[in-house]
Amino acid sequence: MLSELEQLARGVVGEARVQGLRPVGATLAVPGLVDGGANFVVRAPNLGWHALELPEQLLGLPLEVDNEANLGALAELWRGGALDVVHVSAEAGIGAALVVGGRLFRGARGFAGELGHVPVRPDGPACACGARGCLEQYAGEQAVLAAAGLDLPPVDRIAVLARHAEAGEPRVLAALEQAGTALGTALAGAVNLVDPAAVVLGGAYAELGEWLLPGMRRELVARALVRPWPDEALTVSALGRRGPLLGAALVTIRRIMDDPGSPTLAGAQPPG
Repeated sequence: MLSELEQLARGVVGEARVQGLRPVGATLAVPGLVDGGANFVVRAPNLGWHALELPEQLLGLPLEVDNEANLGALAELWRGGALDVVHVSAEAGIGAALVVGGRLFRGARGFAGELGHVPVRPDGPACACGARGCLEQYAGEQAVLAAAGLDLPPVDRIAVLARHAEAGEPRVLAALEQAGTALGTALAGAVNLVDPAAVVLGGAYAELGEWLLPGMRRELVARALVRPWPDEALTVSALGRRGPLLGAALVTIRRIMDDPGSPTLAGAQPPG
């Protein structure tokens, strides 16, 4: 996996140089528990990563590691989004980020927001995290594909799923309805706990918002203590799956702005 990451990074650096740009930093978005200060992935079940220490540099560039949902939420915040929001980032896994008072809430250990491992049905199927009945078992990519009766290669499966939904295939629509219901059930608990001004559906699932949002809204209306739950408080991110990527870029930009004279950044020299 790390060798593939380096290969991908080399391609990005090469494309940047063609455009006359000089990269000075790198940020890696990870769908899992991350100790960002130490570049240490505690656990990323959907990647099979456990206790993985990543290097301080990638191709000679200073490397920062953060949770994918956190980076998506930062991108929304920096583009003028709500100051109190639950941001959901979903594809293979489901994560969430909490923005409170315009600041990312990370929790005591930096692990806040693992919505995908909130139990929807405690006696449900086993999850990769070791628990049972987690949200990902009902609304994760693989769960939705299985419910829809689709066996797709691991190449942009969300876009293919959206095309099947646009074609009106009943089993696909039913699977997305079930996923939306599960997402809304889990989110209602988060809404009651932190009282956000908005809930934003981001990541790849933003492309499925047309079919997920009705079930999500129905559950929020039924379960959230804010009544009536306003339709406009549940939205789809305009950034979609670009959100974590833009958030990663913004983290590097902010690091430069905060300390433009950093010797680490000044000495960054990606290989040719």
